[in-house]
Amino acid sequence: MKIVNLISGKDLGGPKQTFLHYSDNLRELGHQVTSVIRPKAQLEPLLRQRKLDYLLLDYPRTRLPGLKTIAIKRLKKLFLQQNPRLVIVHKPIDAVLARAALPNDCRLILILHSYTAAGINAADLLICVSPVLAEFARQQGYSGQLEIIPNLVELGLIEPTSRAPRAIPVIATMGILRRTKGQDILLQAARILRRRNIAFKLVIAGKGRWDKKINKMIQQLNLADITQRLAWVGNQQRDGFIDAADIFCVPSRGETFGMVVIEAMARKRLVVATRCGGPQGIIEHAKNGLLCDINAQSLADTLAQAIALKDHEYQLMCEAAYVTARDQYSPEPVKRQIEAVLQQYQ
Repeated sequence: MKIVNLISGKDLGGPKQTFLHYSDNLRELGHQVTSVIRPKAQLEPLLRQRKLDYLLLDYPRTRLPGLKTIAIKRLKKLFLQQNPRLVIVHKPIDAVLARAALPNDCRLILILHSYTAAGINAADLLICVSPVLAEFARQQGYSGQLEIIPNLVELGLIEPTSRAPRAIPVIATMGILRRTKGQDILLQAARILRRRNIAFKLVIAGKGRWDKKINKMIQQLNLADITQRLAWVGNQQRDGFIDAADIFCVPSRGETFGMVVIEAMARKRLVVATRCGGPQGIIEHAKNGLLCDINAQSLADTLAQAIALKDHEYQLMCEAAYVTARDQYSPEPVKRQIEAVLQQYQ
């Protein structure tokens, strides 16, 4: 089947990684896939590296009538040239534009990654990356066909080895520095742990509009001597960053899925995450990770619980985390779900 997989963003956030995985998996399932990205998108070298067929297309992402007309015209030309049976988009605004440009015999799938309602009804099929997003879509009035297919994590060729935590454990987190990601909650929790005389080190990686705020909080809370600040961790450095941690923390106020959760689990690391949406569908508390409420006190208590685990308890939880990532979120199980959904369009 001829498929166009299209995304309009230029960064390398979670939806872009999922876009790449869809292009890979669809090709492996025997489909003829053309990936469509914007000029200067950071995805381009990754598409070349995987030898995936791709095109560059620039168009205005807007609902303003004049510019919307230009966007639809350019998309319509693309679809006429490619003659796809199926178009997959990863942004609701792209679903609206693609729907207006779609040939009559072509169907549209929207992969929903965010709490965005405007545009979801343009899709013939809505694929939500988590149960919380599926619930959101229904609450927003979407009554069409809906499936839940999670994001996936690519496993290394060699299974990682679990290890006991260090005597002074390293708590690490990474993500865009902004309110949603909750780095401030983690820092407040770290201060509580220090007041309890619990020894640990902290690593915060990322960049964003909260960069100065987070750096200032580290100083104000007297955490500079135990905290290391790193910039953005690239894809090639991600495994090494996670492997260097004993506890991987996701202190977010809201996550529709939580890619970093399954990335850390796939490296056999203990994940401590807030009950912020997506992680609750991945982590079974005290089985393959630990969950806490979205506040500094609860996070501090749960981090203290993680640090207090006996070595064998810690490693059992890390092994269970890996099994979850392998059996539910690796390419093979996710690919099977995609294949089952696409059978209706064959």
